Amino acid sequence: ISAAFRPWGKDRVTVFGDYALHDSERFEDGSWSFGAVVRPLPGIHITGRYFSSETMTFGVSFALGSASLSSQAHVADNSSLSYSTWGVRLGSVKDNVFDRYMKKGKHYLFLDLNGPVKYQKFKFFDAGGTTLLNVLTALKEAANDNRVAGVALNISGLRCSWEMIWEIREHLVKIRNNGKHVIMYIDRGGMQMYHLASVADYIVMDPEGLLILNGLVSGTTYVAGVMEKLGLGFEEWRYFTYKSAAEMYGRKNMSDADSVQRQELLQEFYDLMAEDVTESRNFTKAKFDNLINETSLFLPKTALEQGLVDTVGRWANVGKIIHALEGENKKSISSNALVKNRLAQDTWGENPAIAVVYARGVCAMDTGIRARQLSKIIDAVANSSRVKAVVFRIDSPGGDGLASDLVAEALRKCKKQKPVVVSQGGVAASGGYWLSMYADTIVAAPITITGSIGVIGGWVWNNGFGAKVGLTSDLVKVGEHADVGFGIRLPFFGLSLPDRNLTDEEKEKVQKAFFTIYNNFVGKVATSRNMEIAQVERIAQGRVWSGRASRQIGLVDEMGTLWTAIDIAKNRANIANDQEVELIELPQRGWFDLGRFLPSYFGMKNDASEIWTIEYLNLIAKLPGQPLLMLPHDFYLYQD
Repeated sequence: ISAAFRPWGKDRVTVFGDYALHDSERFEDGSWSFGAVVRPLPGIHITGRYFSSETMTFGVSFALGSASLSSQAHVADNSSLSYSTWGVRLGSVKDNVFDRYMKKGKHYLFLDLNGPVKYQKFKFFDAGGTTLLNVLTALKEAANDNRVAGVALNISGLRCSWEMIWEIREHLVKIRNNGKHVIMYIDRGGMQMYHLASVADYIVMDPEGLLILNGLVSGTTYVAGVMEKLGLGFEEWRYFTYKSAAEMYGRKNMSDADSVQRQELLQEFYDLMAEDVTESRNFTKAKFDNLINETSLFLPKTALEQGLVDTVGRWANVGKIIHALEGENKKSISSNALVKNRLAQDTWGENPAIAVVYARGVCAMDTGIRARQLSKIIDAVANSSRVKAVVFRIDSPGGDGLASDLVAEALRKCKKQKPVVVSQGGVAASGGYWLSMYADTIVAAPITITGSIGVIGGWVWNNGFGAKVGLTSDLVKVGEHADVGFGIRLPFFGLSLPDRNLTDEEKEKVQKAFFTIYNNFVGKVATSRNMEIAQVERIAQGRVWSGRASRQIGLVDEMGTLWTAIDIAKNRANIANDQEVELIELPQRGWFDLGRFLPSYFGMKNDASEIWTIEYLNLIAKLPGQPLLMLPHDFYLYQD
């Protein structure tokens, strides 16, 4: 029988004892021992042990990385040395003073971010890229790894949302704050890409590169004219000032309200970028504005002259640039070789787990966020004794109110059993905000688009389209309004096109339904966010807000990244800061998705934004005339 105890959890001090009894011995004749192991420095362990035979052993071991040396002295009861033993261990990497102190600052983490940054990857046949959590984790560990003197990033071909760029940038800021350098290689880029590059101590621009810094724009294409020509009637059911998702079908230009909210968003995002760039590059605001408004397009020579970059060169030459910056050569280290990723677990038992649950895409029952499946996953996580907290990552422009509420209700119940922290991505608005509101804490980026508390809808009908294509319909009915929604069915598309618009009486009923759902939405936000109804009403009406503004008006609690949400979840679950946790990402991604891989493999265009547009139109077509909690499609960049 043996037992051991670690007063401080990890292996700083381990106290142990044992008792042994042979088959033929009585209990009182058994032998016993006790002792302790002390770790004064990483990889150095000093051991002492006393036996019931009145003998003792003293030992010391030194970890050298993937090998260890040890020696143990055996002392007899008369305090004389009986003999010594020596040992060599080969195997997994152990923490050690050589890596911690003697190799301090000898390495650079190299990250090639070519390709998309996703939330999850398929196990096989995934067409390139990496995940946001992998990138942020590597940067987080590099900031704390003594061997790492800096980080070199190649952002040529990087594809992700501006919000993800902001998260990556924030972790690079922490690396610089820890006294380490950041080197960035860029070839082509616009405002968002340069926002990321500007954080670097040293920006390397390709000799054939190009920067286009011409400001920010937001707009959409309006199809009302096309619908008229096709013989499609459309009526926008808009009862809330800023709720503009159906404008593209019912108008030929932007409404004043949508223009106001878009302009304010763009100004906030521009100001944020100006603050970050001017601080990092030591510009004045006047110079930044002048570069945007007067020059806009920068070839490498001009970019160098204006102080936008520090040198011209290729990614292959970054090693020489590091030598010039650091005064010595630095070894390359991969994210897999960082200390935390190399070390065997030194805690006993399983680490506590935090579930990172993703809600991506339109709020729908069986596509997008897949609300039926997602609510079941949340229920399972809530009942898991191993999972101590939930981080719910949302990147959704909303959609079906039923789908939103199904998942939100599962989160509300989960919160009664364990902490729930929401991390908002690029968009968490309308139905996406409905998903957020019950969380213990809501974390967003300053450029997250959120809010949009409101309801929108519309009605499209056959206003001559059938006659143009040769389709007609006929009916019999029982019930005054039975023919609402009945009309020609489009072959191959599986969609019906109503033959008529609603009557004034029917529209009045629709309006009552819309206001009922809207008031329900406002009431739930007020309750969950501890606000007054009137207070929510002032910021509702479908108005979209930036993450920064949302914090000021009470819709969001903290500014931060996905890892910020994980750290808050640890704290709320009473998990010590230095305690390792296992992150369980859900829903689990499948083995492969040939539907997306094959077009990419054969060189065919596989635009993620097109995937989102199809999902968006699908939802409108499947729920004709129903109240929807959604944003205009151009607010959302589909994140796989």
